[in-house]
Amino acid sequence: MYKSQDITVLIATKDRVNEIEKAIESTLNQSVKANIVILDDASKVNIKDKLINKFKDKPIKWIRSELPSGVAGARNKLVKSSSGSLMVFLDDDAYFTQEDSLEKIVNKFSSSNKIAGMAFKIILKEETDGLQIPFSKLTRYLNKDIENYESEVSYFIGAGHVLLRETFEKIGGYDTELFYGLEELDVSSEIIKEEKKIIYFPQVEIFHEPKKSVVDNKYKLKDESYYGIRNRIWVSYKHLPLLYLVVHMTIWSLYYLFKSLLKFQLLKFLIASFEGYRKLKLKKRKPFNSKALNYLKKSNGRLWY
Repeated sequence: MYKSQDITVLIATKDRVNEIEKAIESTLNQSVKANIVILDDASKVNIKDKLINKFKDKPIKWIRSELPSGVAGARNKLVKSSSGSLMVFLDDDAYFTQEDSLEKIVNKFSSSNKIAGMAFKIILKEETDGLQIPFSKLTRYLNKDIENYESEVSYFIGAGHVLLRETFEKIGGYDTELFYGLEELDVSSEIIKEEKKIIYFPQVEIFHEPKKSVVDNKYKLKDESYYGIRNRIWVSYKHLPLLYLVVHMTIWSLYYLFKSLLKFQLLKFLIASFEGYRKLKLKKRKPFNSKALNYLKKSNGRLWY
């Protein structure tokens, strides 16, 4: 049975002073009073200095990294600088829609010792509103109301999720070498291999107002496309049984190749692919066993593609 002191909200930010205010305020307004840890990941301005007066005397721990950590590294630093079994990760451009969200999280994790991860119902607030939920487009098309019902799932979305500290530390945390992209899929796969559950819990909603990613720069080699290609190779190799791996990588390689040709980025595709395959020997391969495969198949997991 978890209590309010067992929950901590973790937020990493970079150069987003205005956006993170909503995330902080929505957390402070919760019916369950949780500690907050904020990582300033090498911002050009000091985030704490900009906001400390507004949030003076609030239960916030401010930490700063002078060098960019990447998504995976930033989350690991937040974990090391915090306590509490229930770790709520919230993007700096996201915020809770309801004041009892943390209370619902505590109650749900208290109901089962098999839950190690939780995905929220994430409502996109862009020019065209949409959802970020852990189901493929095909699954959502075939199950029109799937976003409204709790279910076991195969992964979570990074903008808002909960991880159980005990399981997170057992699997070794996020793979910092990924830096950006597919880190949630990697951790989700490790959780499933520990025979724990990830649940989609639509009773907790957040609004997500996504801003341009700090690596979203097509004129740099290491942008979103680069990390997507390279990390897909690593994550697939680590977790997929051989047959699934061959089919999965064939489909994704053709997709990335076609996309790179359309964007005149063939060289980037080749460099990212070379880097991915070159370092495979450094990645520990532990494919899903039969129990994990059964879980993935019943929870809409994506194995073939």
